Amino acid sequence: MLLNLSVVRADREKGMKRFKGCLAIFIIAALCLCSSAAQASQSEVDRLKQESEKAKGTVNELNDKRKQVEGTKQQLEGQADSLSGQISNLNNQISNVTGEISETEEDIAKVEADIEVLKEQLEQNQASLDAQKESMKLRIQYMYENRTTNTLVNFLESGSISEFLQRLEYMAQITAYDQKAVEKFEATQKEIEDTKSAIEEKGQELSAYQDNLESKKTQLGVLVGDTSAALNITNSQIADTQAAIEQIEKQLQEAKDYEKRIQKQYQDAQVALAEKLAGEHGGYSGGYSTSDEETLILAALIQAEAANQGDAGRLAVGSVVMNRVASSKFPNTVSGVVYASGQFAPVTSGRVALILAEGPNSACQYAAAQAIAGNTNTDALFFCTYTYAQSLHDSQVAAGQSGFLDRTEGTTINAHYFYNYK
Repeated sequence: MLLNLSVVRADREKGMKRFKGCLAIFIIAALCLCSSAAQASQSEVDRLKQESEKAKGTVNELNDKRKQVEGTKQQLEGQADSLSGQISNLNNQISNVTGEISETEEDIAKVEADIEVLKEQLEQNQASLDAQKESMKLRIQYMYENRTTNTLVNFLESGSISEFLQRLEYMAQITAYDQKAVEKFEATQKEIEDTKSAIEEKGQELSAYQDNLESKKTQLGVLVGDTSAALNITNSQIADTQAAIEQIEKQLQEAKDYEKRIQKQYQDAQVALAEKLAGEHGGYSGGYSTSDEETLILAALIQAEAANQGDAGRLAVGSVVMNRVASSKFPNTVSGVVYASGQFAPVTSGRVALILAEGPNSACQYAAAQAIAGNTNTDALFFCTYTYAQSLHDSQVAAGQSGFLDRTEGTTINAHYFYNYK
């Protein structure tokens, strides 16, 4: 029995040792998990910040791309307007040339009609001239055959000198008449022929002018065709750019929506990290021993965050840093607090480093010295612009959550809201 009790006791002790060992392992694991969670939370804030900046960059790139494509579209539209104007001008020229061709055709028709009339006149005059010559020929033949042209015969056949003279005068009159008639017909013939030549020359000129007009019309038609083809290509390019703009706008809207979502996640992660780090906030009352270098670091942060916020605003920023130094949830040095990952935007952006290189101004150095000395004016561990705090509050209330301002207690100093979580 005693042996059995010893065995039981030994087994119990072994069990307790195993339990204690498992408990120790559990505690260590839990601590590791807590540490890992804190690091993961901070890492998530940093990741979301990078993702937010990347999303913003994508939005900016798409905005720039849209502006470029819109500029191209405007240029193409201007080109299309110019081409349309050219086509309209060319069509007007074609219309004018067509009108001139019609007028020229009418003139040519008139010339041809005049030439036909002149031809008829020439034929008629030629017929008259031929008839006159034939009549003259017959009379001469008659007088020759009847010896009426022989002066001696006429003299001998005449009963008296008076009759002889009358015969001579008659013969002279007939000859003069025939000669004048022939001359008149010949003059008329030459005049008609000259007129006909002039009109035919004019007709040739009109025909040549008509050919030039037809050639010009053809050239204008070719230009209209080429310009219309260029306009069609330009309109096609405009349609392509419009489609590209619509695609970019779709991508831009998606990018904006994603940017909005990632910024919301980033803000929520910042708030969650801040709530986790909040802890006690009794406030700093002095006693921290700092170096001149840390004083300048604090002054540089104050200048970056609140250079234009007056004495109270500058001191409040310095007070937040020193309150964190005094809190067990934050690093216990000024430099550790200032350079903690993801805590102060001017540090990440390089603004603090730039101010340090140039040297903080005297007002911010004074505010830093006052805060380090314990002359703080707030026990807050956090601050942000009041507009951001109000916007965050409104968005959370709109989402059916407890509002940011309802979950914090703080005070507004100039443009900043200094707070702790309730």
